[in-house]
Amino acid sequence: MRRNRSYTYELMDGTELLSRVKQALKEEPGYWQAVIECLPAGVVEYKPIRNSPMRAGQTYQYRQAGLNLTLYFPEKQFEGLLDDLVEDKVMELKQVIQNVIPDRSGYIINEFKIKGILDDPKHGAS
Repeated sequence: MRRNRSYTYELMDGTELLSRVKQALKEEPGYWQAVIECLPAGVVEYKPIRNSPMRAGQTYQYRQAGLNLTLYFPEKQFEGLLDDLVEDKVMELKQVIQNVIPDRSGYIINEFKIKGILDDPKHGAS
């Protein structure tokens, strides 16, 4: 019987990621203050893209695995972020998050999204 194998690496807890992003943004001048205030309310969703480093008949070549990352915020904070973040700043935020993810994890952010949700993610129904 053939077993499905996953070639993914461990990622840090979403709360830890947001905490580290917050610390990294504090080192930047004033623009990021509104984002910093919203980060504690966020929830991180990781969707690793399967990376098969070994293919039949090919030599091994190390590649970083892709990672689709989505940040969810309660609607009130999301609306504020929508007003504050222009496209250039979203790309800067993506780069800050990429820098916070340890290189040893083997992931590179492929797709990055920020979405709003109607309920507070920490107090919503389970």
